[in-house]
Amino acid sequence: MAGRQLNFATKGEQYEKAFDSIASGFLSIVRTPRGSDDYGIDALCHVRFPLDAISSTVGGTFGVQVRGPGADLQFGGVANGKWKGYEIEWLRSLAVPRYLARVSSDCSRIDLYSLWPIFMVLVQSRTPFRIICQCDEPATDPQVLPSRSAEPVEGGFGDAKEWTVPLGLPFLSFTRVDMNDATFVANSSSLLANWLAIDRLNVIRALLGVPYVQGVREWRTNDFTTTVIVLKQFMAWSGSRQTVIELAKALEPLLVNLGVHLESQHDDAAYSLVPILEWIDSLTLLGGMGRGLLDNIKRTRDAAMSPNQQPSG
Repeated sequence: MAGRQLNFATKGEQYEKAFDSIASGFLSIVRTPRGSDDYGIDALCHVRFPLDAISSTVGGTFGVQVRGPGADLQFGGVANGKWKGYEIEWLRSLAVPRYLARVSSDCSRIDLYSLWPIFMVLVQSRTPFRIICQCDEPATDPQVLPSRSAEPVEGGFGDAKEWTVPLGLPFLSFTRVDMNDATFVANSSSLLANWLAIDRLNVIRALLGVPYVQGVREWRTNDFTTTVIVLKQFMAWSGSRQTVIELAKALEPLLVNLGVHLESQHDDAAYSLVPILEWIDSLTLLGGMGRGLLDNIKRTRDAAMSPNQQPSG
């Protein structure tokens, strides 16, 4: 609109520019254009590492949502009388870990939070009505991840529960001054890479339909020295036969590849896979390579030979 811009849009742009400017000290950042191309991820990032004296490389792709101070991150809920279930499905569809970057009011500090606790809700409820993420300020004292909670709501949308998910402390907090400290930058890259390695597995399991979640349970902000990571594990189950079938589909290539490794190493442990491979085959989910493996290890087992052993003579 000519001569006018909404204040929240201007401030939002300032926060995103501050993130770009400060975090580019150790990240490669590709911003999502504001407007029609912005569906919820403000930037795709990679962690940058020195490769040699004159070059760098990157790794660990992740998405970032940028927010200002005091702004809770929410998904779902109701707008114009309709449930925003598409936001929940969007969360499930993401193929990279996602983080919240909260910018201080003066745009001088970035606090980074992992959204992994959301996965505990997504595996527990297929249709959470609303998810509200809450953030704590940076702290040097260790914190145990607070428990999530669910309160009933009226309206009949989704599971009719409003889920509150504490994200805890930011695991990484940095300023423009910090980016001038080469040691701090290197430590930040390593710390973020460690969190990414854990969080990425939750994304993979979610895409495979495996209702099992694992994430960092205890931490403090900018902990560059701890070598022992305390993890929290959570899983869900249901009486649905379809869930069993989906899990079997996810398991089949892993079991077959494990079996081929054991067979090639003449390891009798390959024979322990026969019952479960037969069960997967009974579901018509065992592929050609799996059926070939199953036939081979049953043949050598019945002949009292080691896996992959060829008949003498």
